[in-house]
Amino acid sequence: MINTEKTATPPSTSSLILEERHDAELFRVYAAILDGITDHVLLPGKKLTESDLCRQMACSRNTVRNALSLLAHDKIVDLQPNRGAFVHEPDLKEMQDVFNARIELETLILNILIDMPDLETRLQPLYAMLDKEKAVSEAGDHVGWNRMTVAFHVGLARLVDNDVLFEIMNTLCARSSLIVAVYDVKRRERKPINTHTHCDHRKILDLLIAGKRNRVMKFMRKHLGACIERLENNLELE
Repeated sequence: MINTEKTATPPSTSSLILEERHDAELFRVYAAILDGITDHVLLPGKKLTESDLCRQMACSRNTVRNALSLLAHDKIVDLQPNRGAFVHEPDLKEMQDVFNARIELETLILNILIDMPDLETRLQPLYAMLDKEKAVSEAGDHVGWNRMTVAFHVGLARLVDNDVLFEIMNTLCARSSLIVAVYDVKRRERKPINTHTHCDHRKILDLLIAGKRNRVMKFMRKHLGACIERLENNLELE
């Protein structure tokens, strides 16, 4: 059963999306399926049966089909002729492509942000998130930790006030969450949460406020590059 209620803290993936992208009923169903996937409730390769989704979310089959089509467009779901819909299973190249795209996009975001007026004030909500991120990671809450890390990076993109860039960032982060489901979920007992992620995030904010353009962009590359390395190492453990 998919939980269709959004959690206020940590924020769900769908709560970060601009809802005007879809009509209200379509967005509700799209959001519920997206959150089920990015929270690793619906795992990669799982068949998404239209009749089950209609029953769980009390909606029409047409609404479910449209939601699945949107998720397929976002590379979160695969629509296979004569077989139906399945949660997408990203491969190694896709993982590398997604995170390398994030590296380029997020360094661009930092380059824009560092010139913005009142930057320290603008960043305060992100600083406030760091204690919550630390708490969920130390508690071993994988879903909460994943949500908080996504919220941090999407939060940086939101400050740029460019809806197109923000939507691209949302999609990349949703795909990142799906990638983590593939490469990390089976190894949770052997590979604990990285409890130092919030320290990296704090350093990014501190470097922005200090006006250290080259250092913050280099550190973001290192931060996301470490994610690629960890996921590649997890693949080798299989």
